[in-house]
Amino acid sequence: MNQLVKFGLILGVICLIATLVLAVTYEITKPKIDEQMRLEVQSALKRIMPDADSFDAKTLDDIEYFEARKGAELVGYCVKVTGFGYGGYIRMIVGMDRSGIIKGVRVLEHQETPGLGSKINETRPGEAEPYFLKQFKGKQARTVSVKKDIDAITGATISSRAVTDAISKTATEFFNKVKR
Repeated sequence: MNQLVKFGLILGVICLIATLVLAVTYEITKPKIDEQMRLEVQSALKRIMPDADSFDAKTLDDIEYFEARKGAELVGYCVKVTGFGYGGYIRMIVGMDRSGIIKGVRVLEHQETPGLGSKINETRPGEAEPYFLKQFKGKQARTVSVKKDIDAITGATISSRAVTDAISKTATEFFNKVKR
């Protein structure tokens, strides 16, 4: 019994040290990760709304968005959207003009299955942007849907529908709230 307590204490100390190492590593890397995410968002904003020269971060209830401006004129909105796909959350930014027409979509983060659901963000050789996301340009964000407006990715219908449904749901909520 004495040896069991000894091994239990040794294991407890090892777990405590591992926890401390993970906590310190997290605290050291968190600012770098946050800065990288900020840069990724800024890059996405400029790519989906190239006409805008400034982006003002705002929050409307629980929706995070950016007002895209060219000089003082409001040219559109870039809304952060989160959908739930087959493998987990899909975080995106959707650029829309003032009437809700999609100007561009960028996926910031996803955990979809490699080779299937991950195709939502796959760029074909010789193209500059993901072929699936290119379909959204020019569509009305509030009513966009798979089969009607968007061709689903073969073998990844859940991921395709998650992106489309998240965009239409968030755009509808956003424009209902922003019009108040």
